Amino acid sequence: MSELSRRERKKQETYDRLYSCAIELFHKQGYVQTSVEEITQLADVGKGTFYNYFQSKEAVVLEYSRRKYRDLIGTGREAGYSLMERLNHVLKNWAEFMVKEREMAWVAVKSREEAELDKGLHYGIIGILSHGQRIGEISKKYDPVFLAESLEGMVLQHFLHWYVNGEGDLEREIEDIIDLFFEGLNERKNRA
Repeated sequence: MSELSRRERKKQETYDRLYSCAIELFHKQGYVQTSVEEITQLADVGKGTFYNYFQSKEAVVLEYSRRKYRDLIGTGREAGYSLMERLNHVLKNWAEFMVKEREMAWVAVKSREEAELDKGLHYGIIGILSHGQRIGEISKKYDPVFLAESLEGMVLQHFLHWYVNGEGDLEREIEDIIDLFFEGLNERKNRA
């Protein structure tokens, strides 16, 4: 593994500082209330420097979401979990993230079509479902991509309803979605 050059290290340090300062301000005063100028002041860099690293504040939120999703999938891969436990773990933690990080979650969900959002969570769910098919926990009748997209669609729809209307318990609804999802995928029922 080669070490980064001094210039590369400085660039990485600036990126990390901008990212950390932005997230700190988003948490402290809110995404909408935070300006790029405030971020760069806290990071002690010129305003133009921000745009060398991020296209917008939204890009910082998308990076934050990517990291959170990657962490969610990583913790869901722990040995000993059944397929349903793994999906429960990942999606329950996703729902907790969405509730806790409501404003940034909204920015990320709203921007997913416009930005090239990392598909880590999507591919992680596909991986969990594919593994479930390989070990016989769920039917092989459906393509795992189709299953992942269906599950994600249900989850996102409930998030949107929860966010826009302020109604319901998102975490409980995610549990219900997983239960509903598995009612039709239980391999033993499909064999009967």
